[in-house]
Amino acid sequence: MNLIIRQAIETDIDFIIETIIEAEKSHTDKLSYSTIFSLSIDEVKNHLKNIILLDFPGQELCYSQYLIAEVGNSVAGACCAWIEAEDDLESAVIKGNLLLTELGGERITKARKYFPMLHQINIEREPATLQIVNAYVKPEYRGQGIIGKLILKHIDNYIKKNPTLKKVQLRPIKTNPQACRAYEKIGFHFVLEKTIEDKSALEILPSDTKILMEKTLE
Repeated sequence: MNLIIRQAIETDIDFIIETIIEAEKSHTDKLSYSTIFSLSIDEVKNHLKNIILLDFPGQELCYSQYLIAEVGNSVAGACCAWIEAEDDLESAVIKGNLLLTELGGERITKARKYFPMLHQINIEREPATLQIVNAYVKPEYRGQGIIGKLILKHIDNYIKKNPTLKKVQLRPIKTNPQACRAYEKIGFHFVLEKTIEDKSALEILPSDTKILMEKTLE
């Protein structure tokens, strides 16, 4: 396999949007951006593109935080990473403000009815840790360890810039046990899980359970 891993550039935005959507759905038909904010898939894509073009670092809706995997001349996968609160701004605050600006206050207000439910599975991101999100590989390239290679490349890149980095975290959902096994193969271990008590959550979310996994760096 002729695999190349490179930094994402602006022309990768359409594939990054595909990555975000497929990672969010996680082998289900539920896209939380659509269900929570009452948006069609096309509307989600347009809003994501507008935000990602801003390239605001420290959260997942930022193309320069992604690595792209290419096999031959084809894009095969992508993965996002950043150091949480590196500039004293929490990723949730940054992302929340970007969504508020893009979607508008009225749509956010209507979505507030879901916030208590979402809070039940919220696992706060630990400052000064490397956060891995939206790891995705196209179906035809799976089974070749590409996600693991993307994550390890992110870790290597960030350690070079931040030698004191001690921990890496990721948060898969319970509908994707294959991903959890892939993460275990590269040194991640289970820490905790959180579940929403109200089973109606599955009407808007791909899973009612979120998992925290960590990898400690030597």
